[in-house]
Amino acid sequence: MLKSLKLSIRNLARYKTRTIITIVAVLISVLVSTVVDGLVRGMFTISTNNLIAYESSEVTIYQKGYFEKRDEYPSDIFISGDLLQEASERLDKAELPNTPRYKAISELITYSEEEESEFYLNVILVGVDKERDKNVFRISESLCDGSWFENEDEIILGSKIAEKLNLKVGDIVTLSTTGAMGFAETLDLEVGGIINSEDPQVNMSQVFVNLSDLDSYLLLKGGATEIAVSDGMPSVASKKLADKVQKIIGPELDAKYYEEVNEDIIAIMNGDKGSSFIMLLFLFIIAAAGISNTMIMAVMERRKENAMLRALGFSRRSIVSLFVLEGTLTGIIGALIGALLALFVMIPLSKYGLDFTALLSEEMDIGYRMPLILRPTLFWQSFVFIPILAVLLSSLSAFFPVYKTGKEEIADLFRRM
Repeated sequence: MLKSLKLSIRNLARYKTRTIITIVAVLISVLVSTVVDGLVRGMFTISTNNLIAYESSEVTIYQKGYFEKRDEYPSDIFISGDLLQEASERLDKAELPNTPRYKAISELITYSEEEESEFYLNVILVGVDKERDKNVFRISESLCDGSWFENEDEIILGSKIAEKLNLKVGDIVTLSTTGAMGFAETLDLEVGGIINSEDPQVNMSQVFVNLSDLDSYLLLKGGATEIAVSDGMPSVASKKLADKVQKIIGPELDAKYYEEVNEDIIAIMNGDKGSSFIMLLFLFIIAAAGISNTMIMAVMERRKENAMLRALGFSRRSIVSLFVLEGTLTGIIGALIGALLALFVMIPLSKYGLDFTALLSEEMDIGYRMPLILRPTLFWQSFVFIPILAVLLSSLSAFFPVYKTGKEEIADLFRRM
């Protein structure tokens, strides 16, 4: 084995150009695959974290019948005040942070004195408990102007809504929505703050009003459309958390984990992960084809050498092993260099991000809940599995071209020289 290793290293040194070409093919495959995998994982991780931190939390509790119609925001199905209080007390006793929320499709109306006209914008109204909401969501941490409900009858706007309607803190707006009895209600509110969160969908479409103010206007009687629950643990545990919450609150209400609540968004992200896998597969196929062609050239050029080795007593297996070892060595060198280069590329990218603002607009809904500056995730498994896969492909790509030659008789090899 040691003798074959030394001979393989000498052959790689003798055929420098071919060796470099093969190493570069493996290097590029590993580099691109690792970086793309990190970017896709980064998109998935950031979107998932933002969904949980700004929109749906890890687990959401609904009144029975609401979940199936949640996209319509029905005003006639909501958790009553008594049920909400009982569920909150049980969750508090279990030391699970929770907060009630009321959501409804609404219309934001502003008046421009300069143009002497009104402007209308459809928004999602989110009624929040100004104290308890801080324990589950990060909305209050995203204020870029104003304050978090210091006064009554205040509204907090997403930054893109404020920009579109040219609103600032202190302006008066009118909010038209539907109350618990199904009647249209109109609220005159003062802009108390503007948020600029890491979730662009929140910035573009949501407005926030103190739940205590909404209660009197919309006749909620202490009720809400949902209760958001979080335990501060990684989102992968939310299914178990949902089962735990369901046992705590009893059968009167439904507890859903974030993947159920956001199934359309999760489906888009899973589809993109599948697409990226196919792209990575094609990259490796191209690299394997390049290595295979290089090894075919090596076999053809070294026919005389192979014949002499066979005549000197080398077995078919030894010669095949020699070429496979050469392919493996080039794969190892290329994979290691590619992984190191990927690390050097991803470390600054994970810190500063990849800016897509010149190509995309924040108002474009691409499904992901993330800003247009993408930061990849350093996933250590990628730095292990992708290089190992590259080495295996290099070995297999070297094996098949030389296998046929290894089956030929010595006389046939000399006859073709």
